[in-house]
Amino acid sequence: MGVTKQEVRDALAAGYQELDNFHQKVHNWGEDTLMMLKQKGEHGVVLAGRPYHLDPMINHGISQMITAAGFHVLTEDSIAHLGDVKGLRVVNQWSYHSRLYAAARIAAKTPELEFVQLNSFGCGLDAIDTDQVEEIMNQYNRLYTCLKIDEGDNLGAIRIRIRSLKAAIKERTEKEIHPEKLYDNPTPVKFTKETKKEKYTLLLPMLSPIHQHNLVDVALQASGYNIVNLPIKDRRSVDVGTRYVNNDACYPAIISIGQMVEALQSGKYDLNHTAVMMSQTGGGCRATNYVPLIRKALKDAGFSQVPVVSISLGNQGGESTPGLPLPCR
Repeated sequence: MGVTKQEVRDALAAGYQELDNFHQKVHNWGEDTLMMLKQKGEHGVVLAGRPYHLDPMINHGISQMITAAGFHVLTEDSIAHLGDVKGLRVVNQWSYHSRLYAAARIAAKTPELEFVQLNSFGCGLDAIDTDQVEEIMNQYNRLYTCLKIDEGDNLGAIRIRIRSLKAAIKERTEKEIHPEKLYDNPTPVKFTKETKKEKYTLLLPMLSPIHQHNLVDVALQASGYNIVNLPIKDRRSVDVGTRYVNNDACYPAIISIGQMVEALQSGKYDLNHTAVMMSQTGGGCRATNYVPLIRKALKDAGFSQVPVVSISLGNQGGESTPGLPLPCR
């Protein structure tokens, strides 16, 4: 088409350079705004969202609404470079999620900033990131506001949420409540070689009756593990799952985690010698985060001492389980 390979290379290099320049401008705007807020004692809202939330047909002018309420508005990518994503409960696999978590950490520590997240078309991945962002904000005794804005354009409820946020900020200021780290993130309970020697009972949700019953369970039992297949026909496990799992999570996660929590609540097992098991794919979707989802559910249900055993083939993003070497027999 009359374009040389070198011209393509040069154009691509120029495009990437301009992209870097744009990112740097966004960072500079974020830093300048943050400095201005601190100097003037004013408040800003980090309005976080996916790239498609820039579309005015999707965001319904919420940024202007927040500005009209007296806040300055920053995007999450304008300050995310100032934060970090260390020590998260979840497996962090997405650049968008990284920006969310890093920006939330900055907002949580900064008295002049609030954090509002836009959420549309809730899916399993949104269940992962919204739970984690809320935990980051709670760790510093800060408010977390998530606005679900699907195709509806009735903004009455959102206006109420923004007014409520403004009232809460006023009350917090009057009472001189400042950001303060309340606790460190807990260290996950591991299933170690020593744990294995204590003859733990391992609860395995029924993921596939054809392959799991009399195949996977028998293989694990032959390797020296006390395996219990959990029943799948109990409707109550769904009710328990919806109580302890974000309802935007996929239905299999709600069912399987509900089975685990229900079993632990049953009184049939010694909670100090019981663990739960789940496969971990290492893939790009939420299945890699089933283990963090389980840990959160167990903590919320009062079973934080129960280890979560990850069954994987050493996939990237998966966890190591020292107490579960699987010999070939």
